[in-house]
Amino acid sequence: MDHLQSVGPQVAELYAEREYGKALREIMQLADRVNAYVDQNKPWELAKQEGMDGRLQDVCTTCIEAFRLISIYLKPVLPALAAQVEAFLKVEPLTFADATRLLGAGHTIGAYQHLMQRVDVKQLDALFDPPPAPEEPKVVPGGEPIADTITIDDFSKIDLRIAQIVNCEAVEGSTKLLRLTLDVGEGRTRNVFSGIASMYKPEDLVGKLTVMVANLAPRKMKFGVSEGMVLAASHADENAEPGIHILNPWPGATPGMRVR
Repeated sequence: MDHLQSVGPQVAELYAEREYGKALREIMQLADRVNAYVDQNKPWELAKQEGMDGRLQDVCTTCIEAFRLISIYLKPVLPALAAQVEAFLKVEPLTFADATRLLGAGHTIGAYQHLMQRVDVKQLDALFDPPPAPEEPKVVPGGEPIADTITIDDFSKIDLRIAQIVNCEAVEGSTKLLRLTLDVGEGRTRNVFSGIASMYKPEDLVGKLTVMVANLAPRKMKFGVSEGMVLAASHADENAEPGIHILNPWPGATPGMRVR
């Protein structure tokens, strides 16, 4: 106990010099000595032995006095814990000057309550683990996610063909549709309605090549039957990125060629 009291000025000086690491190492060495004392005397075993009440009281008194001294030294870094200790020991706020004296015989302490939780090694490991890498922002192409995966067999069911626009005209009664007459190399033409009127003038499309879904079931519409669908690209958010862009194959492609 004398040693625990004698190092008080040294610990106080280390705090004053802002040598906090050295101060805490010194305090931990004191705690190790107290732990060794507890392990040597084993008060939990003394409590089971008859005629050892006096010895048990001495050991427990020494432990409480040591606990108080270490709490004094830790108060600058653990003030909340020190306040709990003060309430438990029923003493005035602790200062380094209190390390020069002990509680002494006859001092009454409060009922024991758990003050701190033992450090979990797993929590320490988690604390020192490197933080997970931040997730890269998810890019949504064209304003919408890629559709569900299909197989090559699924894709092969779609028959895409090169088509030539042999005629194009506005649809009376519609501001969105154009009526396309398409040559798909079948020896006849197809009639297809496409909602591209906001982007294209009919005369600008005549003679151009495009790509169409040739095996789409005919669809009866208000203005007639549409015998397929021409392919065009657009952004999912028309307000953010307006525009409809009809596909135009490179020169050399001819009506009827399949797009694979």
